[in-house]
Amino acid sequence: MSPELSWAITGVDAAPVDAVPTLRFRLRVGCEEAGRAAVVRSLTLAVSVRIAAAMRDYSEGERRRLRGVFGTPGQWASGIGDLVWARPVVHVPGFTGHTEVDVPVACGQDVELASVSYLSALADGDVPLRFQFSGTLFHERDGRLAAARLPWDSETTYRLPAACWQRLREAYFGRHRWLRVDETVYERLHDYRVRHAYGSPQEAIESLLKLSGSV
Repeated sequence: MSPELSWAITGVDAAPVDAVPTLRFRLRVGCEEAGRAAVVRSLTLAVSVRIAAAMRDYSEGERRRLRGVFGTPGQWASGIGDLVWARPVVHVPGFTGHTEVDVPVACGQDVELASVSYLSALADGDVPLRFQFSGTLFHERDGRLAAARLPWDSETTYRLPAACWQRLREAYFGRHRWLRVDETVYERLHDYRVRHAYGSPQEAIESLLKLSGSV
């Protein structure tokens, strides 16, 4: 029989200045066997960090901004569900009883990702998260090294303040947002900008939006 593991997210902070903005979730891992602290040699964790979108309410404005993620109001009942945010791999060194490690989650700007679109749409409140774990536990049994796969129900939940993600994004990107377009589309936009003597791509885009009646 394998030792019993327990999981809990005890907090979150922003990683020091890095190439990409990253949140660090503090994960507490406990391990017991027959009611006593078990000796763990090492633990390899594949973590699926998922946004459990159905576990919170949404304002009318948030629902409108989330149409690209979950569809129209009539489609929400069948469309809303978990969104995969990140899949970090964490190597946990040996411990006895319990330990704490960081689970890093990069916070990029690619609005084509459903998770980024979701987070960008929130005005306030919390982001309900689900952390699911898989991997291999290496532990001691009768003085020998033993290995066991993590059970399928290894998971925990956490509610991340939406403001935490927003502050981190603004610290790296300010009020700017990045769009990824095909080179030919960019060249057409650049040509439009030059022909109309606009000072920046943003001015060219604003002009096109006005022509389309969107603003």
